[in-house]
Amino acid sequence: MQVPVSREVRVHSVPTRAEQIRTAVEIVAIIAAGLWALYTFVYEQRIRPLSEPAEFSVPTTVTQGPTVNGVVFLTIHKRLENTGNVPIDIAAEALSVYGEKLERPRTLAERVATSDFAQVTADVPRKPVALLFSTAKLRSGAVGGNAKTSFFLPPHSSGEEVFLVAVPAHAYPVVMVKRIDFIRKAPISPQVPVRIVRTSLGRTPWHQLRSKASTIASTSFRSHHSPVAPSLRASAAVRRCDPR
Repeated sequence: MQVPVSREVRVHSVPTRAEQIRTAVEIVAIIAAGLWALYTFVYEQRIRPLSEPAEFSVPTTVTQGPTVNGVVFLTIHKRLENTGNVPIDIAAEALSVYGEKLERPRTLAERVATSDFAQVTADVPRKPVALLFSTAKLRSGAVGGNAKTSFFLPPHSSGEEVFLVAVPAHAYPVVMVKRIDFIRKAPISPQVPVRIVRTSLGRTPWHQLRSKASTIASTSFRSHHSPVAPSLRASAAVRRCDPR
């Protein structure tokens, strides 16, 4: 009597030449797609922003508080908004508030006309007669600035400084606020060559910024006082700084 013998049969499938080529092509395609996705991410997040210019806006608003003992309290909101895709920083900044007087109305309108500019000025002239508030600051991005202070803003973010100024009620028909900022892409290198200089308005000494640097944002606006209380109007400028 024969005892049955069990056997295991294994069949090995050997891929054809065409299947081997197809598998290799699929692997290469997957690797290439992954590398392309990685490159696109790095380019969009790291490489491309380095070549983009800094873009920002510098809105400045002023609100009037209560009048106490003949003094009007003005709150100045000094904002910086980063509207671009690269971080920015303020190298230096200055803010000044002046009281102005109205001069005699013009007898003749002043006209300027060139090939690229035209202006007619027939309003009542104004003249700064008193300095009410002034501040100037050099930050880490300025030559000789304070290395411990900066105003760094990541892309699509904003920051604000607030100043409270007490103005004698009805002393000046017009109050002018002037703001100057030296703004560049962060980190700022090289440092901006800017300095604080002392000047005067009448007998009042005050400080302002002077520099040959081209990267600057400057805004100014005036608040016009009515017999009862000042009616505030503000305007802001949007500038683009150089890509350095």
